[in-house]
Amino acid sequence: MEKRYFWLKLADDFFTSKRIKMLRSLAGGDTFTIIYLKMQLKALKTEGYLYYDGIMDDFAKELALDIDEAPENVKVTIQFLLSVGLLISSEDGSEYILPYTQKLIGSEGSSAQRMREHRERKKQEKVSQCDSNVTPLLQNRYGEIEKEKEIDIEIEGRCKTPYQQIADLYNDTCVSFPRLKTLSDARKKAIKARCKTYTVEDFKEVFRKVEASDFLKGKNGRDWTATFDWIIKDSNMAKILDGNYDNTGGKNDTVQNTEWNPKTHNFFE
Repeated sequence: MEKRYFWLKLADDFFTSKRIKMLRSLAGGDTFTIIYLKMQLKALKTEGYLYYDGIMDDFAKELALDIDEAPENVKVTIQFLLSVGLLISSEDGSEYILPYTQKLIGSEGSSAQRMREHRERKKQEKVSQCDSNVTPLLQNRYGEIEKEKEIDIEIEGRCKTPYQQIADLYNDTCVSFPRLKTLSDARKKAIKARCKTYTVEDFKEVFRKVEASDFLKGKNGRDWTATFDWIIKDSNMAKILDGNYDNTGGKNDTVQNTEWNPKTHNFFE
């Protein structure tokens, strides 16, 4: 499996832009600015999107849990970002997009990284112009390029983003859950991201395990039920496949403790 690296570009006018100056001018503004940066980093792998899964009472509390910040500070930050257009919410409040962040996200596969580093090294080397030295160099360089192409083709071949196929698999398998009626852009992006790691057969196994899990169907002491958006998150798919939510046949299949503490339990991550 090829590793993928993500980064966030910081615009040179970030701290001098009027919106950020307004944010920092508020009481506690430096903290709010850090929260905004943390939100951007959290949205790196989801192409600028943040999702509310309904685990906590509202989006601000759930995000605060994810980024380890005080809920009241996160709430103020979200309200400000929404008011100046740095954050946009969907109608149902389940999706949030950082519009300017989308333009600042970069990523590359490990093979592309190796190629870039290889080219940088070669720029710094004084290579002899003799044919005997040039020919092996060119052959090695082109060999790396072909290897990179082969890796890309292999990744694409694992799962060519069959959006409707994945949606149909979910609807046909997870019959105890609400049907997936809309393939939004955010959901397509999430499916595409998962397809870089998982095959269609992996999706089938995930949905089969979800349908068989009492915990994910609401028997967890909190009346919480998994959603399609929650299921296809990278970390959640991995935990489902690992069997973290499989029924054990014992009393621990349902969470009896109503004083559930999110700091000590990771059921809903």
